[in-house]
Amino acid sequence: LGVLPKSRKWNQVVAELRLGADIDVIAASAADAAETALQGASKDPAFLHAFWLLTQVPLAARGPNFVEDLRRLGVQVSDQPGLMDVVAAVSGAVDRYAREQGGRTDLGEMAQMAAVESLTSLVGRDLPSLFEPGPGEAQRAIGRYAGGDRFSALAREFFGRLTQRSLDYYLSRELNNHVGAGERFRDDAARFQFNEALNQHCGEASRIVEAFAGGWYGKNVYQGDGLTPDDVRRFAPVAFKKIRAELRKRRDAE
Repeated sequence: LGVLPKSRKWNQVVAELRLGADIDVIAASAADAAETALQGASKDPAFLHAFWLLTQVPLAARGPNFVEDLRRLGVQVSDQPGLMDVVAAVSGAVDRYAREQGGRTDLGEMAQMAAVESLTSLVGRDLPSLFEPGPGEAQRAIGRYAGGDRFSALAREFFGRLTQRSLDYYLSRELNNHVGAGERFRDDAARFQFNEALNQHCGEASRIVEAFAGGWYGKNVYQGDGLTPDDVRRFAPVAFKKIRAELRKRRDAE
């Protein structure tokens, strides 16, 4: 993973770790220090394609030609796909798109995983089992996320997971230096608890995305001409900006 960049902002993050600062302080400082990288996320081809597919796959599931519509999106599924088949095909579609656009990036991989995990986690809750339900049940469960309220939850899950992965991408380079007697983390279990707290904190901060993603989705899909990759490209930087602002707000409130 290498080491943290040698900048004033990242040095502040290291100092906060040593001083035992709360998770909200560290998360906000890390987001500030990684601001350029997070801004770049909104331009990464794999990220943009992963999020665009999250807007399109539920719409395909709402229609009568689910499999054909998925294939037109580049999501190559079998004739009767279950949830895990769809999830694997979405991951493969992002892979192919990234290669066509010049190759994979670490950020693109994190976005790909966040998309896969978000679909599996949320849609899976509506199924009796991830592996036993029939294709029709999986299609109906996915299609429920084509509405504004449900899509807003999917967007929040995606951006929360991606924010956590992005911050952990940097913080994990430093955390091992703070494990042991007299350090921030007494042992690996304490560090694991920190990672869990970071995950929860990013998930809570991403609620700000949920607040406006549903309206954005409904306006474009049901009141406009549909969602295009350009629409996603305009939405993404606003979402990241709101999450960074929310992280700072939570820090300052403390």
